[in-house]
Formats: sequence, C-alpha cells, structure tokens
Amino acid sequence: MKSKKESVTVTAPCHVGMIMDGNRRWAKKRLLPRAAGHLSGANNVVPIVDCAFNCGAKIVTLYVFSTENAGRAEDEVASLIDLIRERAEPMAKKLFEIGARVKYSGDRSYFPQDVQDIMADVESHGASEDAPIVNMAMNYSGRAELVRACRLAAESGSITQETIEQNLYTAGLPDPDMIIRTGGEKRLSNFLLYQAAYSELFFTDTLWPDFTVKELKSMFEEYSHRTRRFGKS
Repeated sequence: MKSKKESVTVTAPCHVGMIMDGNRRWAKKRLLPRAAGHLSGANNVVPIVDCAFNCGAKIVTLYVFSTENAGRAEDEVASLIDLIRERAEPMAKKLFEIGARVKYSGDRSYFPQDVQDIMADVESHGASEDAPIVNMAMNYSGRAELVRACRLAAESGSITQETIEQNLYTAGLPDPDMIIRTGGEKRLSNFLLYQAAYSELFFTDTLWPDFTVKELKSMFEEYSHRTRRFGKS
C-alpha cells in the first residue's frame, strides 16, 4: 500500500477549496449594484458543488466571507450579512437535497446572533456521517486561524503539529487536494494557509457568477493528470 505522502498519480480530488472571486466585477460590468453580483454568485453555489460531488469530491470548502471582507464599505458589508441571513437556509435545503451536510468554519461571533442561530440550525440537520460536506468559511482568516490554533494548543500544554491541526477550524477534515480561484487573481488571499501546503492550485479569469460546470469538469480532468509529489521528489 502506498503511503499518503508518497508521489502518486490521482484521479479525483477528495477535498476542493473554492475562492469565489469576481462577484462585484460581474455586477459592475452589467451596471448593477454590488448586491446583485453577490446574489448571482450565491445562486451559482449549488450547481457547482453538485458537479464537484458528481466528479468524485467528498468535501468542498467555499470562501464565503473573509475577515477582510468586514473592512469593506458599511453598506456592502450589511448587504452581505443580509444575503447570508436570507439565503443560508434556502441554500442549505438545496444542498441537503443533493445529499450533502453543511458545516461552518471561522469566527462566527462577528455575525449578529440571529445569523449565528441560522448557522447552528443548518449544522444540526441530520445527515449520514458518509454524506459529502460543504464547508462554508465565514468570517474566516487563515492567519487568525493559526493564531487561535496555536493558542489553544499552548493551553493544552503541548504545541505540536498534531495539536495545532486538532485546533484548526477544519479539524477532522483532510487538507484540500485542489484549490480553485475564479476572477483572475492568482493568490490565496488568506484562505486555508496551513492546509494548502501541498494543494494543487487552479486559477481562471472567469468571474464566479459565470463559472460553469463545464469549466469545473475541465479542471478536474487536468487535476487527474497531475502527479502529486508532496516534496518527496
């Protein structure tokens, strides 16, 4: 049996991270308010996630709201929180219909209590332990996650790779095999910094609301031809 860290040629990623960039530019190109771009982007989540699962993925982590997003214009932040408030449950129901379960990663204390309650209700939905996971990164910061994990590890009396990983928001999940960023930028922007050490990176100029299942399948096909070496060769 091959070790997990040996060089292997893979067929489908187990865990896919998605940086859903380009909603605001999509709206600007159409002379629409920024909120329209965020809504269009939200409407694209379920078909893309469903395609990822159909292609063999078991976990999809979506960069929904970064800690840095909180520093945007007050009206935009308010509209983003309203969108989460209005769309979280309807989106979750659609994800449940395709057999997924939903979890949230990040410092949710930033959000109003009613939004936190919605997240808790969504996470409490019964699902099989084998169900694919949609992990929503909400008020998430990779750097803040590492600081938190190290602090909690220190409080436990032992700072090791194992105790740090046990205190990440993604504890219990495998590292992402593949990270996709839409919108043309080529950086991680504070997304899964620890977990992405050996992720295969994919970038596209396509804005998130225009990202299609056809393009996703093409990326999965390219991924299947890559050889992951994990620094071994």
